[in-house]
Amino acid sequence: MSTPTLATKLSVPPRRADWVLRPRLIRQLDQGMERRLTLVSAPAGFGKTTLLASWLHALGDRPQPGPRVSWLSLEEDDNDPVRFMAHFISALQIIDPALGQRVRPFLDTPFVPELTNLMTMLINDLAQFSGVSLLALDDYHVIRNPELQSAVSFFLEHLPPHSHLILATREEPQLPLPRLRARWQVTELRLHDLRFTREETATFLNCTMGLELTEEAARALEDHTEGWIAGLQMAALSLRGRFAFEPNDDEKPIDIHAIDAVGDGQREIIDYLGAEVVRQQTSEIRDFLRTTAILDRFNASLCNAVTGRNDGVAMLDRLERANLFLIPLDHQRQWYRYHHLFADFLRTETDEIERRLLHSRASHWFEQHSLMSEAIKHALSACDYDNAVRLIRRGAEVWNCDGGFGTLLGWVNALPEEIVKAHSDLLVHKGWIPYLRGELQTAEQYAALAVERQRPDDSPIHKGMLLGFRAHLAINRDEPLQAQRFAEEALELLGDTESFYRTVALSHLGKAQRLVGDRQAAIQTLRQAISLGQRLKHHLITLEALGYLTHLLYQQGHLREAIISCEEAARRYIDARGRPLPVAGMVYVPLGMLYYEINDLQRAEYHLTTGIDLCRRMGTVYPTLIGQRTLAKLYFAFGRLEAVWETLAEARELASRSQNPRRTRLVNSVTAELQLRQGHISAAAMTLRDLPACNRDRSEQENITYARLLLAQGQSDAALRLLGQLEKSALRQGRQGSLITVYLLQAIAHQHMHNDTDAVRCIERSVCMAAPEGYRRTFLDEGSSAETLLASRNHIAPDFVPGLLEAFAVTSSGLTGRSVQPLVDPLSRTQLAILRLVADGLSNRDIAAQVHITEGTTKWHLNQIYGKLNVNSRTQAVARARSLDLL
Repeated sequence: MSTPTLATKLSVPPRRADWVLRPRLIRQLDQGMERRLTLVSAPAGFGKTTLLASWLHALGDRPQPGPRVSWLSLEEDDNDPVRFMAHFISALQIIDPALGQRVRPFLDTPFVPELTNLMTMLINDLAQFSGVSLLALDDYHVIRNPELQSAVSFFLEHLPPHSHLILATREEPQLPLPRLRARWQVTELRLHDLRFTREETATFLNCTMGLELTEEAARALEDHTEGWIAGLQMAALSLRGRFAFEPNDDEKPIDIHAIDAVGDGQREIIDYLGAEVVRQQTSEIRDFLRTTAILDRFNASLCNAVTGRNDGVAMLDRLERANLFLIPLDHQRQWYRYHHLFADFLRTETDEIERRLLHSRASHWFEQHSLMSEAIKHALSACDYDNAVRLIRRGAEVWNCDGGFGTLLGWVNALPEEIVKAHSDLLVHKGWIPYLRGELQTAEQYAALAVERQRPDDSPIHKGMLLGFRAHLAINRDEPLQAQRFAEEALELLGDTESFYRTVALSHLGKAQRLVGDRQAAIQTLRQAISLGQRLKHHLITLEALGYLTHLLYQQGHLREAIISCEEAARRYIDARGRPLPVAGMVYVPLGMLYYEINDLQRAEYHLTTGIDLCRRMGTVYPTLIGQRTLAKLYFAFGRLEAVWETLAEARELASRSQNPRRTRLVNSVTAELQLRQGHISAAAMTLRDLPACNRDRSEQENITYARLLLAQGQSDAALRLLGQLEKSALRQGRQGSLITVYLLQAIAHQHMHNDTDAVRCIERSVCMAAPEGYRRTFLDEGSSAETLLASRNHIAPDFVPGLLEAFAVTSSGLTGRSVQPLVDPLSRTQLAILRLVADGLSNRDIAAQVHITEGTTKWHLNQIYGKLNVNSRTQAVARARSLDLL
């Protein structure tokens, strides 16, 4: 579900007619436009927002064209990365509606994207914007999420020259300020800059606040508050006393000595003057202030709902005219908030029982106006957990269908643990949180607890949801039979409902059926999941099912159908500019794999790299992993051997984090395949050492790779026995795509054994099956052995074989450069760089400086290097690396 954007957060606060002119600060802000960042940093109440808003309005009044201006007011809820990015993009789109169009769809995916990747896309968009742009982030101090702080820092450091960022904050931000200062890229306005001067204080008290104070009285008040604007405002209100709403023509001069009672500390000023301001209002005003202070923002209707009165419009008008710390959030003056310090003080005036009642009323109002996130937030603040659970359940299907899975998990995580444990459906949602972090044991514990908490009167949807989650976990721990049973039970419960979880259960059932070997049933089930998902707009699950179906079609020999299905889906999931939406990564990866098979390597590289990037940002592990396997083979075909190993190292790390042995073995399988192509037979054997002993417990790909290993080891008889078993299985299940590879490897085995007749028979079978659909890399990746077998076989498929032989010539000439590392667990690019510096005799400290990492990280990498090389010292590591031709 797209995160709703609050328009009030994007409006530059309205200018005040009685604003105190501050030309010295305006000059600094003008000059700051020549630099990358303007930082306005001071404690609360020093007029940061007012200054910036007034300056921005003044920019628009100048005759010469100014920058395109955008504004974003931040609040605590914006620590949610999805919410922050949604509003951040909306702010940029005020500058130019085209900015961030390709980024926003990522926010509708189930997982929080990698923010630096999204920021990179925004920076690139800004770089294409021809004008000068200015983005102001107000109240930046509320952003405490380290991931968001890093993302904003990254955005700032890579900002295009014609773009400018302004931050208003109460605290020192987590930014590279020393470096920016050294480069003259930051203008800073601090507390001493923002503090009112004596002249500004007099103007504020006499003109803005309507007091008639002598110069001496104004000076005394300025001394007491030290130019703190909020303190001055509260002091003026206190002095104005009862005349705030009822001016008295007979008012006597104010006894300025009364301000001597004000303490020196700011906290004391807040407490004392806040009490004075509130105490001097009518009981009607005090009650309104106190009851509405629980709201972060409000309009008249919401105020009426919370206070139980019907004078919201009149009260807001009175408060604004009285300058009573009320801040308008839009130019229409519909939405307001209180000054943060004033609101903090007001909230101390309500007890716990009343606070809960007020939050409960607010939750009801937000629910009536379909603002579900705010409704849930206030229900939680009211400790009204029954209502919060009801609201979460009400929004669950919508959030899941629209990709708002992360939002749903966030609300469930905010519930007390004892509440979650009382509801089986909430336990399922809660279980996804550790699962996505890779904490599978914890996820399993939540699933087990959900089974215990299940009640006979639970709805079929809740029961089906739990079974679907258990099916997913069973697939992940490599128990497809159990997964199949869970998925079938879920579907029986869900019947013909249009629930999101029905599509999920169908998809999981198809995966389980494939893993147990019932491929025809899997194809039928996955087609049902895709059809249902398309009809109900369950996009992510639909494309996930299509990815699995594509793999099955490839193995069944339906390569062209698989390509057409993926191409059609890829065309559907694009933005207004024709660029792929984030969910398209789920189809770009399989499409890239299919293009690789037909030897369309340029399109394969584009779709694989794009698809992997999109899937990585969505947090979808399996498609990313599968794509990286094929991408490594593609890089090998290009002769880009460094990229081969970097890709496989990333895939191995990703697989290990999933705690799924099958995924690790997927990476090992392709690693061994590439090691064999380079002649590293012993290394390939070590890579495959953890394969199950029985071939029935291995995947087809693992058995194929193991057959290649047997051939490389000269065990052609053993290879033929294994391939014979694979042939029977493939024939039984109608897997013609698999038979193409099996017959090719059988031909190579017979060739090794000089059984020429059998070799010809097998290669002809392989070619006859491959030619109609265009399977090409199956042959090309086997290298010279396959080329020799095809050399005199043009007559079998005259439109197919000559093209293969031509491609062999290109492939052979392109495979130059260094071989793949002959290690089971190869060194990363950073580790190779460190190893070379070790060989040059550099110390850990010098290596850290050269590689731009810490000394501790250098030591960690060295320990990893020792383990991978099976050595215990620097000298041994260098010697071992040279023997392996790594240096």
